[in-house]
Amino acid sequence: MEALVALHLGRPVPTTVPPETTRQIARAVRQRIPLERILAFQRTSHARFSDALVCEFRRLVPADQQSEGLSDLSRFLVDLVSSFSLACSAAYAAEEQAWLTSIDGSRGELVRTLLRGDHTDLDPSKSLRYELTNRTHVSLIVRRDARDDDAESEGLDRVAAKLLTRIGATAHLVIPSDDREVWAWGGFTDPRSAAVRSIPVVPGALVTVGRPSRGLDGFRATHEEAKAAARVTLYRTARSCGRTVFFEDVRLAALLTSDPERAQRFVRDELGALGHPRESLLQETVRVYLECNCSPATAAARLDVVKNTVVYRIRRAEAMLGRSVKEQQGILWAALHLIDVVEPMESQYSA
Repeated sequence: MEALVALHLGRPVPTTVPPETTRQIARAVRQRIPLERILAFQRTSHARFSDALVCEFRRLVPADQQSEGLSDLSRFLVDLVSSFSLACSAAYAAEEQAWLTSIDGSRGELVRTLLRGDHTDLDPSKSLRYELTNRTHVSLIVRRDARDDDAESEGLDRVAAKLLTRIGATAHLVIPSDDREVWAWGGFTDPRSAAVRSIPVVPGALVTVGRPSRGLDGFRATHEEAKAAARVTLYRTARSCGRTVFFEDVRLAALLTSDPERAQRFVRDELGALGHPRESLLQETVRVYLECNCSPATAAARLDVVKNTVVYRIRRAEAMLGRSVKEQQGILWAALHLIDVVEPMESQYSA
């Protein structure tokens, strides 16, 4: 919009980045997204903007007047991309310097090296003030609802610390991942004291929880599980807010969706017409029927319907599938298990 206004008024291209971009750069620095990826994304955005602008120019300006105007427009767009890239690079460098010299930034960078397994710190426990080797760890990821534009990460560290205290952790490590998310670990000398299931739902936030794991390897493993649980929730935005998700409950979905595009194709190819959202009743009936060893009476009791209703629904589902539901039962059940997970949506963490 600033570029369009400058073009309309005959002013030079903007030489500073707008506040929205500044906030995005700050998030990228905290997530350790390299500048090259940001600039590549911006080049793509500017290319689309330029194509649209030239298309509108050709539509609005008479053909005999386009030659000189296109030349001026081309120079303007080149200047715009160059100035914007330089301004973003300068903003990124300043933000990165400020972040890495801060306490949160230096601790966050050390944690990331630990998670990658390439740290050189001889005693990371001392630097982090958190014992790594002789403790059992439980990882949490606490994320604000990304649909709330006014949400800030201030207070998420306290929320995470309270949750860890609630489950009996004797030590806490909380690291801000970006302005809407924190990574947290709780340490336990006795893993039996980890009351993981007592973590409540936090209004307006997603909390994902890894399983208790011991030592430095466990520190990494439980965090990877919390990340995997968070990834599963990205497929349906309605389920990402105000939820506590335990990896233990979604580990099959996390495994089967490690390649999201292939998971979506698997569900589509396996279920066909049965996978349509309007067939949710049939989907549930077939899934329960398979879980009840293909017993109509047992499935009817679980679904609170009469036996003949189950039989009728199974026949309808088989007509859609073109085969018996008893063929390749495990594969069919897995596809039905994923139907509530792989509905695609544009991720709000696309950075």
